[in-house]
Amino acid sequence: MVRVIIPDKLEYDIDKEKSIDEIKFNIFKFTERVRPSSREDVIIISCFSEFGCEPIIPMYCIPQINKKYPGHYKIAIGWYGRDYLYKHLVDEYWELDESFQWLREYSRAFMNESKNLNRIEKEILQFGMVYSSSMMGDMVLTYRCKNCNYVGADWETNADYCYACGSDNLISSVLSNTSFWKKYVKKIPLPCEEKMEFAKSLLKPNSVGIIARGRKCYGRNLQPEFYVKLIDLLKSFGYNPVWLGEKQSIIPCPVDDILDFSSMEESRDLENTLALIKQLEFTIQFWTASTRLSAMVDTPFVLIESPDQIVGMGQEGKRLNLTTFCDKKMVFCHYMTMLENNDLAISLLDKVIQQVKNKDYSTVIGLVEDECVIQHMINCWNDAEGDKNGYL
Repeated sequence: MVRVIIPDKLEYDIDKEKSIDEIKFNIFKFTERVRPSSREDVIIISCFSEFGCEPIIPMYCIPQINKKYPGHYKIAIGWYGRDYLYKHLVDEYWELDESFQWLREYSRAFMNESKNLNRIEKEILQFGMVYSSSMMGDMVLTYRCKNCNYVGADWETNADYCYACGSDNLISSVLSNTSFWKKYVKKIPLPCEEKMEFAKSLLKPNSVGIIARGRKCYGRNLQPEFYVKLIDLLKSFGYNPVWLGEKQSIIPCPVDDILDFSSMEESRDLENTLALIKQLEFTIQFWTASTRLSAMVDTPFVLIESPDQIVGMGQEGKRLNLTTFCDKKMVFCHYMTMLENNDLAISLLDKVIQQVKNKDYSTVIGLVEDECVIQHMINCWNDAEGDKNGYL
């Protein structure tokens, strides 16, 4: 592993975001190929997305780029600790130094609002042709007309014709046609045996993972006191809870008598995390896209989420469908209702965990105002998504 420093050449009007004098990367080399001297032979793929969107890049976007440019030298550039997602697809991974993890708070879906990250994407043009984060978003959210090359948004409804020329010769967006694109998925490789053995040595029988959202942006975090009650509930079912997640994105473990993997040095290695999750009974999480971790290794998961995000106008339902090929238990609740009624929430989760224990992964309509409306939304979703992993 070597280090590259890009000097501060560009000046920005920084409001709340502080300007970084030196952008530091750790470089991981995955192949024996020599990087070409000509930038026209190098493709750099920017992966500064939110984690809920990021796995779609190696699973769907980069395979399409590799198909289009089979001989080009590929470099993925992205967040600290994410090299494992890309090592089977590219020649190098440029990892943003850990000291800049705070920039993740500026990520918005596939794009970002960071002046520093925008500067990075401009600076790396000196090394090769760049697929920016916004271009990754375009691949997922927009269609392209083969007739006139017009690009238009169609993730909500699969466009039948080009809005510019009227042609029906289109390449649909990934989100608009999930059942089609899932045929071409490139799954993330499973962890190696050495990592699996290490994870196994940490776990007790019947271990279950908890990922407790603690993000500054968007809110939707639950109280530490709630998680204490959840831990007690899981123990009452005979499970051994395990605290998971990246320290930048979760609340600290509120108890000291369970395995807090998030605080261990080994948790900074994504392959270690996936190896551990692979051997869990299931994971449980609330208003977060951390389900991607379980989905990568086909471990069942329970997700408590707002119905509008999954079966309404939000993108999360489609992103979840694209990245999930395992059992999942969806529980629809309104965030404020659960936040303000912890005991009611725990009572609901008592029933949910009993169902999961019995291998019942059917969707639960929980703490909502009108169950009939939510059921109608679910029925419409099932009609539209059209594949068994997308059904709720």
